[in-house]
Amino acid sequence: MTESTTSLKNLVKRFDKTTISGSSFLIGGIQWFLGILAAESWFDGYSSRIDYVSDLGIGPTASIYNLSVFMLGAFLVVGAFFLFKSTERKHLPVLLTITGIGAMGVGVFPASLQPMHSIATLLAIMFGAFAAIGSYTYQSKPMSIMAVVLGLMSLVLAIVFIPYLGLPTGSTVTFLGMAKGSLERWAIYPLLAWIICFGGYLLGTAKADEI
Repeated sequence: MTESTTSLKNLVKRFDKTTISGSSFLIGGIQWFLGILAAESWFDGYSSRIDYVSDLGIGPTASIYNLSVFMLGAFLVVGAFFLFKSTERKHLPVLLTITGIGAMGVGVFPASLQPMHSIATLLAIMFGAFAAIGSYTYQSKPMSIMAVVLGLMSLVLAIVFIPYLGLPTGSTVTFLGMAKGSLERWAIYPLLAWIICFGGYLLGTAKADEI
C-alpha cells in the first residue's frame, strides 16, 4: 500500500468522524431550539418572560420539551464521541460529554423531580460554558473568540441567575430589570448558539488534516 493511499484512507476516516460530530452538534442544537419554540407556542398561558424554561417540561407540553432536551443531550454525547476519535486533544470531548449527560438528565428528571433536575441543569449549563471556552484552540479566529465570549456570557449570567432560583410560578420578581424567564434564556441561549455554530464549523473544516 502506497503512502498516498494510506494518507487518503486516513483522511476519509477522519472526514467521516468529523462530519458525524459536526452534524450531531448542529442537529441537536437546532432541534432543541425548535422544540422550545413549539412547546412555548402550544402551552397556553406560558410566558417566556416570566416562566422558567424547565416549566415547559411539567405542563401540557412536557413530552415535547423533555424529549427534545433529551435528544439534545444524546446528540452532544454522540458528537463528543466522534470528536474524541478525530482529535488528539481530548478535553473538549470530555466537557461536551458531561454537558450532554446533564441535558439528558434534564429530560429524564423534569423540574418536579428535585434535586435531580437542578443537578442535571447545573451540569449542562456549567460544563457547556466550560466547553465553549475550551473550544478556543479547536477553532480559528474570529470563531474562537466568539466561542469564548459566548461561554463567558453564559457562565456569568448563570451565576447572576442564582437569586431567581426557587421563585414561585408566575412570580414577576426582577433583578437587573428582567424576570426569571428572560434572564434564564440569556444564560442558556449563548450556549445553544455556540453549539450550533461549532457544529457548522466542524462540518466546514471536516477535510482539514487537523482540528
